[in-house]
Amino acid sequence: MTLSTMQIRVRDWLFRQALPLWAQAGIDADGRFFEKLDFDGRPLTGRPRRTRVQARQLYVFCEAAALGWAEGEAVARRALDVLIRDYRRDDGLWIRATDDASAVIDATPDLYDLAFVLFALAAAHRVLQDDRARPLAQTTLAAIEAQMADPVHGGWQEALPPVLPRRQNPHMHMLEALLAWQGIAPDPAFEAAARSVLDLFNRRFFDREHLMLGEFFTADWTVAPGGAGQVVEPGHHMEWIWLLDQAGRLGLDGHERQAQALFASALTNGVGARGLMVREIDRIGVVRDGGARLWGQTEALRTLLLRGRAEQALSLTDALFATHLATATRGLWIDNFDAKGAPQDADVPASSLYHLMTAFSALLTEPT
Repeated sequence: MTLSTMQIRVRDWLFRQALPLWAQAGIDADGRFFEKLDFDGRPLTGRPRRTRVQARQLYVFCEAAALGWAEGEAVARRALDVLIRDYRRDDGLWIRATDDASAVIDATPDLYDLAFVLFALAAAHRVLQDDRARPLAQTTLAAIEAQMADPVHGGWQEALPPVLPRRQNPHMHMLEALLAWQGIAPDPAFEAAARSVLDLFNRRFFDREHLMLGEFFTADWTVAPGGAGQVVEPGHHMEWIWLLDQAGRLGLDGHERQAQALFASALTNGVGARGLMVREIDRIGVVRDGGARLWGQTEALRTLLLRGRAEQALSLTDALFATHLATATRGLWIDNFDAKGAPQDADVPASSLYHLMTAFSALLTEPT
């Protein structure tokens, strides 16, 4: 299959199947996104409406509009209003979750959520040109720095009050959001915060001995004890490679050797028998969990394209349609397979559409 043929296939799935389904069944009467649909495409209620999902779906429909799906803009504008109205705290941070009736059920500020708020606001600024987005992002970052920064060991706390273990993952998504902002509306605060994450990557996240990316750490960013400290997720290797490239394009360069090492280890140790990225390996490359998550495949897809591996990218996209996207109701997905290839999900998480959109956006904009 050629790239242009695959682009037609992806465009059909995204714009004719997935987005129309999630724009109708995935949103309630108040414009708030459901957390999950069942495999018949019906919304599931009674789940906390997490800030990260509201923000991710806002990004999805902004990006859909940017790619030419006109219906996305109205959905995104309403979602932005809802996010600002229901999820912002008085101190400039954002809550973790509401219930189905918009009542706050967890007011905890969580760094992972905050990263996606910043990322969604960048999309709203870029696509919707909403005047509220940039001031809100600046205020949010200032609140994160004032209330969650760790001046001794670096980075930010996972939540307030602080919790352990510390993780590279929310910091990676903070970098994603900061680079998104720096690319469209440069600001010294965005750049400084991005540089601080890159410094943590160099000092703590990247394992120079094993050429791997660690996941879990203690309060001072020492590798977490026991099995947690050995966890390596090949999908995050691919995600970091993409972000390090984006950083370099914005003048925050000097990480190509690490990116090359992560790419080599992901392809050497992180690909399972079915051609899908496995969930976990350890720091010496032994598979810990041979299952497959959808997000790992999407991160690999866009990074393969970035690295000029078009044939591998097309093969992986074929595998996606044969596995994760092979649902009876089109426009849904199976998020999680075990090591034997058996699906593990009882429903369809909305959070995965963000990963599909980032990958398919890269594929659809790839020159043929």
